[in-house]
Amino acid sequence: MGIKFGVAGFPPNFGKSPYKSKRERIFEWLHSLGLDWIELQNTYGVKMPEKQAVAYRKLAEEYGIGISIHAPYYIAFASRNLDVVERSKRRMLQCVHLAQLLGSERIIFHPGYPPGKTQEDRRIGMARMIDALQELEPQIPAGIYVYPETAGKRGQLGSVDEILEICGSVKYARPCLDMAHIHAFQMGSLENACSILGIFSQAVNSLGSNVLKKLHIHMYPVEYDHNGEKKHKAFSDISDVEADMPYHPTAENFIAAVSKLELDTVVVCEARDTQDVGAILMKHLLYGDTL
Repeated sequence: MGIKFGVAGFPPNFGKSPYKSKRERIFEWLHSLGLDWIELQNTYGVKMPEKQAVAYRKLAEEYGIGISIHAPYYIAFASRNLDVVERSKRRMLQCVHLAQLLGSERIIFHPGYPPGKTQEDRRIGMARMIDALQELEPQIPAGIYVYPETAGKRGQLGSVDEILEICGSVKYARPCLDMAHIHAFQMGSLENACSILGIFSQAVNSLGSNVLKKLHIHMYPVEYDHNGEKKHKAFSDISDVEADMPYHPTAENFIAAVSKLELDTVVVCEARDTQDVGAILMKHLLYGDTL
């Protein structure tokens, strides 16, 4: 119960650690840091051999590390091209198979781009995506969930409202709230704890209070411009634009917000080259010296 904290991929600090000799020692390394989770990146295709996935599952269980997987960027359920949609379905089913091998129930994916630039195109894209996900439902085993992720680029599908719409329409879909993406998509909206709490309130109002036990969260600071997300940042980075000001959302504001909620969820840190440092910082801010 409560919040579990972890990392996206294999942080650079793992490569500098005594555990670096074998990639499968990532689970032992995370355990030694007091962390709870890893999000394995399949962003350029599902390529992990089955034998490796089974080995990872055993090690994750041994060291008490949860696993989520990030699906390929190539998934594009909203495409005008029906061949692209069908390939996207196959890629999602590859992720489902990998999740089963890894003992994971969470598949994170980007909704991608709408088929055009107008609001009507966004509506058409959303309808296509929901239809495609609903068509896949008979092939999704019980206990496996897909998590559409809030978008960082304003031209992409994945506003908070759009993610909640998908999850309200597809039985096996749950929200992935990427706080940095939301901040960038909304042009700097999450600069205090109150605004962060507002995102959770929006999810509860849309999907009910039980959603607080079904979320998946990405958290790190971000640099953005008029198009939205520009670059991931570390929590220690200071803005060049606003001297001596941290990038948002900050760990302190995020933890101040979630400490007011009864969350049973996972927070994956994607801070630039410091995923482990950021995850440890957030866990320490929430739980103090009980790490």
